[in-house]
Amino acid sequence: MRLFSEERLILRRAERAVDRMSEMERCVFLAIRVDEMGYPDIAGKLGIDVDEVEQHFAASLETLLKVMDEKDPWWWKFWPW
Repeated sequence: MRLFSEERLILRRAERAVDRMSEMERCVFLAIRVDEMGYPDIAGKLGIDVDEVEQHFAASLETLLKVMDEKDPWWWKFWPW
């Protein structure tokens, strides 16, 4: 019997990844993926260059990929999230 679905575990890993991002990486990542903003719009909103938006987004994706590959803590299977 599985206590949590695979989708729920993936969501928890993604939340953990977003929590580990720097504030700027998180702002850029969420603006692109959640708010569906373009790079120039984000650059204008945050007062940075488009190149910096690209750099922060690339760093956020690296964090996301690294965390998604990490093994979940053993106690997660018992925690009712």
